[in-house]
Amino acid sequence: MTTDPADRAVMAEAASAIAGRSPDIARLDAVLAKLPRPTPLRGMVQTVRAGVLASAQATGPAVAAIEEALRLLPDDPRPKLVATGIYTFSGSPQRAADLLLQASRLAPEMTRHFDRYVVMALTGRLTEIGDRSRADRLNARLGEIGFSSGLAPERSTAALSRTREAMRMSPGASTDEAANLVTTIGDPDDLLTLYIDRRYTPLWPRIAEWAGADLAAQSRRYLDELRGDWAAAADFDTATPYARRLSRLEAYPAVLGLFLPMFDGIGTRAAVPVEARAAGAPRGEGVFLAPIVARALAHQGRYDEARALLARVATTVPPDDQGNGLNLDGAYLQLAAMETDWPQVLTRADVFLDRAKRYGSNVNRASVLLVKAWQACALTRTGQSAAAEPVTADVLLDEALVPGAAMQMYVCRGDQAAARALVIRRLADETTRDWALRYVQPTGSATTTPLDRLTDPVDGAVRTAPDVVAAATRVGRILPNPVSVGLPQEFDPFRLQPRTTPLDANAVWAAATPIDLSRRTASLAPAPNRSARRIPTRQARRRSPARRVR
Repeated sequence: MTTDPADRAVMAEAASAIAGRSPDIARLDAVLAKLPRPTPLRGMVQTVRAGVLASAQATGPAVAAIEEALRLLPDDPRPKLVATGIYTFSGSPQRAADLLLQASRLAPEMTRHFDRYVVMALTGRLTEIGDRSRADRLNARLGEIGFSSGLAPERSTAALSRTREAMRMSPGASTDEAANLVTTIGDPDDLLTLYIDRRYTPLWPRIAEWAGADLAAQSRRYLDELRGDWAAAADFDTATPYARRLSRLEAYPAVLGLFLPMFDGIGTRAAVPVEARAAGAPRGEGVFLAPIVARALAHQGRYDEARALLARVATTVPPDDQGNGLNLDGAYLQLAAMETDWPQVLTRADVFLDRAKRYGSNVNRASVLLVKAWQACALTRTGQSAAAEPVTADVLLDEALVPGAAMQMYVCRGDQAAARALVIRRLADETTRDWALRYVQPTGSATTTPLDRLTDPVDGAVRTAPDVVAAATRVGRILPNPVSVGLPQEFDPFRLQPRTTPLDANAVWAAATPIDLSRRTASLAPAPNRSARRIPTRQARRRSPARRVR
């Protein structure tokens, strides 16, 4: 680490100060005072200090500390990884991405184990500011080093990014490399991005050959992949994308049968301080799954149970992790919107926005704008048009980066003319074209809530308006039928139980096999005696106001 004599004199103290999961800032400051020279050891102490300061929401001092560490340790990946997290949540996602790319080249194995939450937040924020090419380069590189191999959505995102990068690198030339990568894209919604955009016309035949003209074959394979991840781990990380996909297909009984039991008993711990809970007790990891399950309950007309679930999960959020509690605030707002309870929407929006102010740039802009879109609609629906004007202006200022928020506001208000104009503008912009082309595709969604009954006719009229159809077909295409509608036939979403008897007298026992490959074709009823294992550690549809606070 260092040959400086002064550094060696405080080496043991420095090692003690930076050791452990929660270094003390006072001890780190004391060590730093004994390291006045620009040495590597000072750089390492500053790296740790930066992480501690960032956790304490001291963004300015954290940036100063990590910048010094980057200068003192230019070839060490650790300051770059810490800086990635700091800059992701302090409004500099492009710098964060460049530092993460540098770290991936210096230490691919270390970077492969970097925090998934930070990476997803980073790529989301790059997309929000319109820097899709940098997001693709980052995702493609992370896929190369195996970072995205953990969960199906990340594997698919990395594959989509590699495919787009291959198309960018071969304009007017052979697209064989990109066509070969089509088979690595798991999520049919990712394939749809390419399948409806004329920029990727050379890939359309290969996509249809691989996934089917309606992408149904890939939808089935992707469900198998998600179910496999869930069967292997049965934790909140694997449950969340599987539940999200099942909800996308409106398989609400399956969502409830599989994932509602994961929250059993949470309310019994409400009176126990978080710090005093035994190891193994949930500590807020359900905040990403609970909103999906709550919406599934609401689609079944079980609104009171949905709110009760969110209230129980809120008791598990540690005091130092209330930023993630914003996901629950957004879920409460979503339930109110689904019932078209506009006064409650306004109350919930105020709660969300007030809390979001405390966390500043730690909360992604898209989530805030989506909540403001609901707020603007609710104000209009309750006759408060003057109060809605400044909120509306906030939403429209970022229309070019977060068009879904503006569309949500227009459709909720029933303003078809403004919604049509928005789609046409976004189709003309290459940055937002994929969003607009997705919007104009036909849907097979069921009308199950008061909000659906209010907005589905508006959506339908906008999608089929002649001027919108003409604009869409100039730059892409509108498929004749909806894709990803309902569960594929014979797909059983439930994790199947291992066999307890041999298949025959000479068969190998299958008791350790997590998936029963006999493929039951039963209805949506959970297998008996199924239990959901919990762990102690930790884009959906347009109408979701605050998916993940990144």
